[in-house]
Amino acid sequence: MSGVSIRMGEPQQVSALPLPPMQYFKEYTDDNVRKGLAPKPPPPIRDNYMMFGNLFQCDDLIIRPLESQGIERLHPMQFDHKRELKKLNMSILVNFLDLLDILIKSPGSIKREEKLEDLKLLFVHMHHLINEYRPHQARETLRVMMEVQKRQRLETAERFQKHLERVVEMIHGCLASLPDDLPQPDNSGMAGAVVSGSGGDIRLKTEPMDVEEAGVSCMSGQPDKNVPNSTKEKVCDKDAMMCRIIDEMT
Repeated sequence: MSGVSIRMGEPQQVSALPLPPMQYFKEYTDDNVRKGLAPKPPPPIRDNYMMFGNLFQCDDLIIRPLESQGIERLHPMQFDHKRELKKLNMSILVNFLDLLDILIKSPGSIKREEKLEDLKLLFVHMHHLINEYRPHQARETLRVMMEVQKRQRLETAERFQKHLERVVEMIHGCLASLPDDLPQPDNSGMAGAVVSGSGGDIRLKTEPMDVEEAGVSCMSGQPDKNVPNSTKEKVCDKDAMMCRIIDEMT
């Protein structure tokens, strides 16, 4: 039990914040959801609402003008934010020194309250001008995030290009290292692949192919009736040659 007792008839202070999550999600049990006893989501707000003790309208601007809040405007409608912030900063410093002087000479003077109100008004204006930079800050944050993503993708593409160039260089080196005097395969049940080398066209001997596999695609394993048998044999021989080169590289 809390040490603060609540008497009957006294107004109770209601928090503007929602209930703690522990007390909220316990209502969403499987049994409550199945029976329709789970709390419904709050309806959308259509007129006004309270937040942090202040009344807000749904159609209000994100940054409300000072006049709508009942605050006197100290700067013109058209102004330079940087210049006005510097002026407010200097005014706050001067008014703070004046407040110290009042507290030293006459602490009970009415001027002390006036000087505190002046400082409060200056701080409100400075806070308002800083808030007017929020949309610009959001745009700049989004721009920086997109630039970071662009740089990361360019770096990834550059690394991939370097790896690709290295692989191509290794394959070219393997092809250049092939001997020029490879034995010529016979035509009885043997398949060959033609490679362009330094000594002309070189035929690499590969494994013999069955007659039934001659009409089968090397990649899909399904027969292709529209492709001639000679073309199929050349494709299969090239695939076998590249597999052998990759095996030697690894």
